[in-house]
Amino acid sequence: MALKPVLKLKVDELFLRWLSEPDTQNSLKENLRQLTHGEALTTPLSHYSLASPRSSSGKQSPRLRPTSPPFSPPTSKLPSPRSPRRPLSNKNNHRNGGTKTNLTVQTGKDVKDIIKKDNELIKERDKENKELSPSLTTATSTITTVTVTDTSKDTKRHDAGKTLQNVNIPKFYYPYGKPINKEETEKILDKVSKEFSKLEGGKALLHNFGPITKVINLPLYWKSLLYTASGGNKNGYVTFQMFAAMWRKVFSVCHDAASRFVKLLTVHSPQGRDYVDEADLIPLVQDIVETHPGLTFLQEAPEFHSRYVNTVIARILYCVNRSWSGKITVTELRKSNFLSTLSLLEEEDDINQVMDYFSYEHFYVIYCKFWELDKDHDLLIDKHDLARHNDHAVNSRTIERIFSGAVIKGKNALEGKMSYPQFVCFLLSEEDKRNPTSVEYWFRVMDLDGDGVISMYEMEYFYEEQMQKMEALGIEKLPFEDCLCQMLDLVRPKDNERITLADLKNCKMTHIFFDTFINLDKFLDHEQRDPFSNMRDVDSDIPEPTDWERYAAEEYELLVAEEGANDQEEVNVG
Repeated sequence: MALKPVLKLKVDELFLRWLSEPDTQNSLKENLRQLTHGEALTTPLSHYSLASPRSSSGKQSPRLRPTSPPFSPPTSKLPSPRSPRRPLSNKNNHRNGGTKTNLTVQTGKDVKDIIKKDNELIKERDKENKELSPSLTTATSTITTVTVTDTSKDTKRHDAGKTLQNVNIPKFYYPYGKPINKEETEKILDKVSKEFSKLEGGKALLHNFGPITKVINLPLYWKSLLYTASGGNKNGYVTFQMFAAMWRKVFSVCHDAASRFVKLLTVHSPQGRDYVDEADLIPLVQDIVETHPGLTFLQEAPEFHSRYVNTVIARILYCVNRSWSGKITVTELRKSNFLSTLSLLEEEDDINQVMDYFSYEHFYVIYCKFWELDKDHDLLIDKHDLARHNDHAVNSRTIERIFSGAVIKGKNALEGKMSYPQFVCFLLSEEDKRNPTSVEYWFRVMDLDGDGVISMYEMEYFYEEQMQKMEALGIEKLPFEDCLCQMLDLVRPKDNERITLADLKNCKMTHIFFDTFINLDKFLDHEQRDPFSNMRDVDSDIPEPTDWERYAAEEYELLVAEEGANDQEEVNVG
């Protein structure tokens, strides 16, 4: 019979009082220790008096059922939790009429006899468990509770349960990769030792780390990481002993590419960081600038080295750092394509063919766009400078939101100013609104109250300026009610009264939604063509260029043609 709500509360209260007793807690701890060591339970739980807290005279509470046994003295002992429960006999007692049941009252002597028999059963089962179960190491114990069946009016206990043997579950989660055996580690160090022996004085400089990196089967452009982690920047060179000490410190703990990459960049960090920030990536990208065959022409223009490095790092953070924290974790690195792209640099001599992160043409387009807006060339622009981007295509309310701190954050952020790395994020988001980071970027802009949804009010707030621009240009404006219906049909949100970030990420035409409220030129362009004409073929084996890659290719051609025309004018004038 299920307990009534009031009675259940009373039972819970009594159980908590019993559990809070020091004797009970000590007994439980001792039993747990014995269980984990495969020992027999020798410390039965002490019995706790179940007297009602409302009665100070020790009399039986009227709330207890009439079948409850009399209270035993405080010195008596209850059975161990591993022993069978004794069900109350004749517990189906009807209050309102019905057949009356004879009540059996157990005396203190009966209770002691039951406890004695329980303890004997415990010892027998523990002896069997000890013979069947192996010693506990990393195994997970699985214990089946002994059940009790009542076959007649007289209570009978039956040991119907079985104790299962401990199961050894092999470790399956390796946060830093699956470890390699020590023999393989020593073989790698032997190969590295031979490479160091070929060098003069056994000292390796940065340009000597190319062959060493390949010997240990790491991508070529990890060489600056290995050199720095071994203490090369501090001493000016690296010996085999220095390298071996670093190897054992890093590679004995980290066993996959992502964890090793993070550890190599932060091994000398006093805080013991488990993430990579912007400053950690500078030596890596600088080494690529100085040694990649596709960037040899930059050796004659060192003033552009820092610009290219900052652009690449901004793109890495934009794509990899999905938490928007400015700190790239091992998990984020694993989920990104950065390490595979870094490996691709070794195979591809044309840096412009590596579209992700490292393309020089993409850097050229981004930097030229920023240079046009930055009149005083202090590498900072304000909202008035940004408003001139693409001939005032982005509406002013959007620009106000960008500078309000909705997306521009960080320790180096200046109030009312946008730095060059922040402009990189803006341009990538503006020209490719299908990118997941871009969707989050513009969602933050349009979510005025930060409640995690874009409401109808917020959509109307941004669309009002679009209608004002259309009216000023003499273009027939679309009422907001009609626009709203179109957008809801386009996005198909789960709730028609608001749009969430998940709704937009699931939508195949998110770029049209954002352009409707943010960029008038692109909004009008979408209105004049079939919205499905630009849909990507997901079944095609050939990857289609992204919106950003398409834009960068077109703008690069225009910039090169413009620069060529200017050079020709200078020649003619000369």
